[in-house]
Amino acid sequence: MGTIFALDANTLLGPKYKAVIEMLRNKIAVGELRAGDKLPPVRDLAWELKMTPGTIARAYQDATAAGMLEATVGRGTFVAGIKAEPFSATHDFKSIEDEGLINLRNSNTTDVGQAREISEAMIEVAQTCVQNYRYYPGYEGRHPIYPYLSKWMKAAMLDVDPETIIQTHGGQSSISLALQSILQNEKGGVAIDALAYPGIRYAVQAQGGVLHGIKMDSEGMIPAELDKTCARGDIRVIFVCANVLNPTLGMMSLARRQAIAQIARKYDVQVIEDDCWGIGPASVTGFLNICPERAWYITSITKNISAGLRFGWLVCPKDQMKAPRRAIRVNSFGVSRAVSDIAFVLMKSGTAFDIRDRIQLAVNGLVRDTVDVLGAWDIVYRLDIPFVWLRLPQGWRASAFAAACERIGISVRPADEFSIQDTAVPNAVRIALNNNLADGVFVDSLRKIAELLDNPPAVGEG
Repeated sequence: MGTIFALDANTLLGPKYKAVIEMLRNKIAVGELRAGDKLPPVRDLAWELKMTPGTIARAYQDATAAGMLEATVGRGTFVAGIKAEPFSATHDFKSIEDEGLINLRNSNTTDVGQAREISEAMIEVAQTCVQNYRYYPGYEGRHPIYPYLSKWMKAAMLDVDPETIIQTHGGQSSISLALQSILQNEKGGVAIDALAYPGIRYAVQAQGGVLHGIKMDSEGMIPAELDKTCARGDIRVIFVCANVLNPTLGMMSLARRQAIAQIARKYDVQVIEDDCWGIGPASVTGFLNICPERAWYITSITKNISAGLRFGWLVCPKDQMKAPRRAIRVNSFGVSRAVSDIAFVLMKSGTAFDIRDRIQLAVNGLVRDTVDVLGAWDIVYRLDIPFVWLRLPQGWRASAFAAACERIGISVRPADEFSIQDTAVPNAVRIALNNNLADGVFVDSLRKIAELLDNPPAVGEG
């Protein structure tokens, strides 16, 4: 197999065996290690990584206990088959608050008092729609929410036929559904920005695909680099976040989108556009309009209304709807009718659109608060988007800065958690803007971060 292992443990914080586990986890996630691959013997890997055999043995033991590896006496240690383990230490939805940390890591739905309105919608649904629940979703005709979903997308400059919309259990569900429909458990390649939403790794892995991180600039993946990767012949999907690059906050120009669409046509590749971050109106049209014959579009109400409702939708080419409809029937028989009804009540009354507007204003305020406190440093921000990208000053490494934040009770995401492959990453962290905190806690947390930025460690320590 040839060696693919490289790790400078002297630059990492914490126990060395944990660094080895994370190295293995990342290589499995991006497809460099696959189910059935044999790992080097303990002593060989210890020599290669300049560690003790005991450290490697501990890493193998813990990774095996976690289901990542399988050990067979007399044969060696192998990468385990894909397990139902959607998250890892580098991407999780564990409760940061339960660990006593202030959550500036995950961008939860901004609180604008929508709990009361959602509760009222639930009451209305309970009083008027109970009889509908005798049936499986979709077995008694088309749900009346679809024209409202089409209306919702007009803010993204998209005019969508309601017949091409499929309800899902949120953005992550839509990603998995689209990949399942396109890849169909074949080991096709998925091209994506070199820095991207971590959850894509697990979705691709679960469908038997392989991720290929594409070099990027401020607008996202570079067309020339994408073309080179697609020319190899194994790419089936181009995955883009054209309106809001996560975590760098860039946005693709129309020219860039057109160039990517041209490459997709050249190599007969499908394009999945994830647009779950948009709160305010889009300024550039999406791939549904640029290359409708191969574009899949994903959005949800997570950032705009409520993360807890778990409601999103997928739009796909009209002649390809059979595969996702079949897949969603196999996976879950569709979205819960109760959730669809709640979303419908909110949209039909106009409440959903009002909540979206209020969230937009609230996020704008959070962004301004952040700029007021951290504006002296190199931060990238956009109004309407509830996170900022902080490029760290000299003296700080991203992993060390994130660890220093945890020591003062704050959790942020270092750039390497967004890295699709083990390549050089910017020295930066993403800070989520969280208003779901007691009065003054968010701004106070920003001030503590500013103090850290003002006091970098001595040379060689950060």
